[in-house]
Parts: sequence; C-alpha cells; structure tokens
Amino acid sequence: WTAPFGAATDSRLFAEHLDWVLRDEAGEPVMGWTHWGVDCYALDCTHPQVLDWLKHTFWRMRSEWGVVFFKIDFIFAAALPGRRHDSTVTRAQALRRGVEAIRAGIGDDAFLLGCGAPLGPCVGLVDGMRVGPDVDPNWHPIWSHDLSMPSTESGLRNSLARAAFHGRLWANDPDCLLVRQRGPDLDLVLNEMRTLTALVALMGGMTLDSDHLPKIRPGRLKYLRQALPPTGVAARPLDLFEHEMARLLLLPVVRDWGRWWVAGVTNWGDRTTETTIRLADLDLPPGRYHVYHYWRRRYLGVADNAVTIPRHQPHETAVLLFKPVSDRPDLLTTTFHVCQGAVEIADCKFEVADSRLQIAVALQKAGRQFGEVLFAVPEGWRAVEARVDGVKRPLVQIATGVVALGLTLVGQAEVEVHFEEKK
Repeated sequence: WTAPFGAATDSRLFAEHLDWVLRDEAGEPVMGWTHWGVDCYALDCTHPQVLDWLKHTFWRMRSEWGVVFFKIDFIFAAALPGRRHDSTVTRAQALRRGVEAIRAGIGDDAFLLGCGAPLGPCVGLVDGMRVGPDVDPNWHPIWSHDLSMPSTESGLRNSLARAAFHGRLWANDPDCLLVRQRGPDLDLVLNEMRTLTALVALMGGMTLDSDHLPKIRPGRLKYLRQALPPTGVAARPLDLFEHEMARLLLLPVVRDWGRWWVAGVTNWGDRTTETTIRLADLDLPPGRYHVYHYWRRRYLGVADNAVTIPRHQPHETAVLLFKPVSDRPDLLTTTFHVCQGAVEIADCKFEVADSRLQIAVALQKAGRQFGEVLFAVPEGWRAVEARVDGVKRPLVQIATGVVALGLTLVGQAEVEVHFEEKK
C-alpha cells in the first residue's frame, strides 16, 4: 500500500523537494488530505523530477524488494486544481502521467490496484480499481446525508452502479468483506454481513477480507469460504435505472452440461417486507424453474411465473437459484459457494441405461469445507444409491422431489448418485 502522489509534512521528501509540490494560485502548497493527523500535500505529476522519482521508486520496490502487488491510494491528489510545472497539461492528464510513471517502474507483470481515483484517467493502466468508498463496520454512513462517507451500504451502492466496468476496464475492487461476529468493532447484523458477502461474490470482482482471521469463529469463517474464489464474471444489475440502488442482480451460468441463474434480491429498506419477483423481471426464458434459497437452505418449489419471499428482512439479500425443470433426475445445486456451482463444479456427467440414470459430479475447490450437493428427483423416479469417492453415503430428502448429500470437500471429490424409474 502506498499513497504516491502525496508528501507528508513530516517526510524527508517534503523537506528536501518542496518544489515538487503542487501550488495554488497564491503560490501556496495544495493540501491533498490529512492522514492520521499529518497533513499531506499533492505532488505535481507534470514535474519531470517527480515522474523520474516515481518511476525509480516503484522500480526499486518491484525489482529489488520483489513486490508484485501494488495498491496506490489517494491518487486523486495528482488531479487537484493548481498551478503545474507544465501549464499545458490538464488535471486528468497530470494524474495519468503519474500513473504511467508507476506502471513504467513496475512493468506489465505486476498487479496495480488504483484507489481513491477519478476513474477515467486510469483506464488502460491499472489492473484493478476500487469502485466505491471504504466499507465500514456500520451499515449506514455516520452522517447519513453524505453518501460518499464510508459504510457498507455506500460501498455496495457504488459497486452495483459500476458493476459493468468489471472485466472491461479492469477488475473491480468493491473493498473488503467483513465476516467477523458482531461486537465493539463491527455493528453489522447477520443479514447485513450476508448481503455484503452475497453481492461481492455475485459481482465477481476482487475479493479481499479485512478481518483478523485467526480470531474468526468457524461459524463466521464459512462465509468467507462461500465467497472464494471469485468467479471473475460480474452479475448484471437488472433495475439500476429504476431504483437508487439496484434490487435485482442476476448471474447466468452456462456449462456444457446445463445452465442456471443465480439472483440476488435485496431489501434495502429498514423494515421487513414481502417481495415478489416475476420470472419476467429476471429476463428468464419462459418455462418452469426449481427455486432454491441459498442462505435459508430451503427449496422453494417450482415456479413458472413468480416467486415470493414472504418475510424479506431489512438489508437482507435473498440469493435464489433458478434451474430449469427436467423430466429426469438432475443436479439441482451445490452450497460450497454463493454462486452455487459456478466455481466448485469441475464437471457433471449423465449416463442413461434403460430405466436407470447415473449423475457423476466432479467437485474441485481449494481448502476444507462442508457443503451439500442437491438433486432434483421428478415424480416416477427414485434415488437408489450415492457414493463419494467410491464410498457409500446416505441421501437425505429435504423436500418433495429433492434429495441432498452432505460432505466435507477437501480439494476435490467425485460424487455419484444412481437413480431408477419406479415400476
């Protein structure tokens, strides 16, 4: 982490190179920000010596120190109004020159993450970009009238609005997950923490955590596991221009052996409500769909028109899977990741012989994690046997027409379930 376009008043750089500092019309140094009680003044990124210093400093960090991941913060400072060494350069161009010098120093093989930046001047230079304010241990901003203030809600507001940038301009950085239990340093209730986890996972960008990991209880650490690794694919906000904050987020998942959709449905309000989502609102093709509620681990049945969340709690994101109904047994979903199979299912094969069907699911995910694999069993069929890596395991019926197999996944596993038609 560096803040390369600012000089702190107690730094050697500020003492020795006062001529590198951006000046206002009166000739006074331009204040960039105050950092932990210390004033930091903006550097003039049109000054040749500043650019040389930036390039050499970052070259040293990359080549001599071996740093491969660079986060450059507070870089708006290079674009502040002021009198520059080169008066023909715009504020945006000045910022871009500074970032260009850093990129030249670290080369193309290091990861450069921008933060605190006007976005446009950085396109094509950074690998990742923070797309909103800091998340915070509070849901609402401390000063509710200032939506740029750090808060979980404000961070998500901006990340949703800029979701389309991911994979096109850079990798979006929505800021950190916070999964630790509620306490003196975290005021997020369970639904709020789950919403942060769900939306970060669905938006598919960078996934970072800001917890003291050794102190996290296993019951909370599981949420971090359920968001890792990122899919790399951004879900699409469907109603971004209808509401201040998008309520519907949809991630289509297409594989050789099947397709499904994962929707995030958020109640941004402060009261429990009943939410009904029409399949047409999700742009789903006409048809019948199995619906599974991820956080509640509940099969909601088959929908052909709409699905209702009867007690949609404040600040809760319901993560719903929609899987087309088949006339034969089918893999319904898995619970190792919020995106339900988009990450952890390496392959799925179907073998049909007379009145029997075998489904083989290859699971692959780093780490150790408990989860379930769910199968839809239509009327006229029954599940006969299940095996994990060749060892028989029990199946549990969790709803009419749905069976589940629980297992602890350690790296990879092969799940086989045999079905037969009832006679």
